[in-house]
Amino acid sequence: MKQICDFRQCTGCGLCAARCPKQCIYMRAGHLGHVYPFINQTKCIDCGLCKKGCPSLHEPEHQRPLSAYAAWSKDSDDYKSSTSGGAASVFTQWVLKNGGVVYGCTVLPGVKISHVRIDNTKGAYRLKGSKYVQSSIMEVLPNIRQDVKSGLKVLFIGTPCEVAAVKGMFRYHPDNLILVDIICHGVPSNKWLADYINKYLKIDIGKVTSVKFRTTNAYQLCVYDNDRLLYQSGNLWQHRYEDLYMDTFIDAFTNRDSCFNCHYACPERISDITIGDFWGLGKETNDCYIPEHKYGVSCILPITERGMALLDEVKEHLNIYERPVQEAVNGNDQLRHPKAMDWRIRLFRHLCGFLSVGFAYRFVMADKIAKNMIKKLIKR
Repeated sequence: MKQICDFRQCTGCGLCAARCPKQCIYMRAGHLGHVYPFINQTKCIDCGLCKKGCPSLHEPEHQRPLSAYAAWSKDSDDYKSSTSGGAASVFTQWVLKNGGVVYGCTVLPGVKISHVRIDNTKGAYRLKGSKYVQSSIMEVLPNIRQDVKSGLKVLFIGTPCEVAAVKGMFRYHPDNLILVDIICHGVPSNKWLADYINKYLKIDIGKVTSVKFRTTNAYQLCVYDNDRLLYQSGNLWQHRYEDLYMDTFIDAFTNRDSCFNCHYACPERISDITIGDFWGLGKETNDCYIPEHKYGVSCILPITERGMALLDEVKEHLNIYERPVQEAVNGNDQLRHPKAMDWRIRLFRHLCGFLSVGFAYRFVMADKIAKNMIKKLIKR
């Protein structure tokens, strides 16, 4: 086996490596730090298990949402410490309190972004907050399979392509496995984040214990050594073109190739529940009956009866209001189509073959950066 799937379609989920009986597939960083599978040809026995499970070759079944809800946590502390209304946190707490386990994304020391297994409510805080970077799930896939087989209730929260990888571990969707996907803008690589902190910010990543990408009502990169703040960018919308990581993320310049051809950026979903920010709330129908929600509001889209059952269980912990499905879809581009790779992104990615990310970005965006500087000077 020389290649599993077209690299432009590969999501980097690592399912192929997790399924390989000879452990001859390893993930290696490629363009912009994104990981891709490579095969040790001397060990490969051509069994084909890697291709049989590859989500890029075998797309999971999609379903239209059953309904749509705007919601946020009733627990004020939980709500304020969450970044999109706290729906994921409410789901997590319920599963853990009912004897289940949760797999979600966290930031490990040394700026390693990975999914981890949480089996108690004390550890749930590790999963809180948005992470604008790709997480590694390869290490936990065997654990998810074992937990499901043992009969535990398992909740997995991740991007749609990560959910597709988890589904690929099973012939049929087990009743005790609940899959929640996050409305995804696209993912930069873990390597690019680590390189940015280390090389651009001049921070020793060995001292970094956590990274945040959003604070209360602000998109900003924060780097911590335990409770000590090592770096904090300005609010992205008020300080545009001042933080290279956040700028390249929001402009989708550092996304995976597969993000521009995403099979999952559409109204039909592959999980049990889809969650994210409820952009466009009130634009389709009147929302004057919904109380103020100054710390954000979650969009909750139950897709399956399993997902609806979980939502019914946690409703008492949410301020929740039913909304038209189309309102949620119309308010979020990633529920309609993937980000298009325009000429700026194409040129940037070409230049990154021989220039630094910073130089390539500033060159491609020179006109917009200049306009932004002029606006600031005029305001003064």
